[in-house]
Amino acid sequence: MNVPEYVANQTERIAEALAHFVATTKEDKLDWQPTQEGHAPCRSVYQQISECVVVNRVFARMLRGEIESAPLGERPEITFASPQDAQEQLLASARELAEALRGLSDADLAREYKHPRGTMRGENFILMAYRNMAYHAGQINFIQTLYGDTEFHVPSNWR
Repeated sequence: MNVPEYVANQTERIAEALAHFVATTKEDKLDWQPTQEGHAPCRSVYQQISECVVVNRVFARMLRGEIESAPLGERPEITFASPQDAQEQLLASARELAEALRGLSDADLAREYKHPRGTMRGENFILMAYRNMAYHAGQINFIQTLYGDTEFHVPSNWR
């Protein structure tokens, strides 16, 4: 197994875990935006999943050479019809990204990619979507604790 294949596999696995956290969140809390007095509300689970879907798709396009850089500015927000729709779109976007990752060469890992946070080598860029989904998994777990669900819902693919 080469590095791009490994990262592709892990990208799909973290998306599966993130989809699991959507499934274990109370349905009436998926669009809930926790607030703290005097502060802007946090992003909902659906908003976080929307970001992950968009980022996965943009990064796949970059890796395939369809666009040169990630677009600046606001990302489009996806409206999900149901928790299952959110899970399906997340998993589909991760599969799309994984396929783009599997198509990379050693030269692609040394190549520089343009990102709003700066130019980075492919060896670092290929992990960004994974890190983004891992970050949001933690955020969703935190939202679950805020409404009283203190059980850590361990995804089956983490065992």
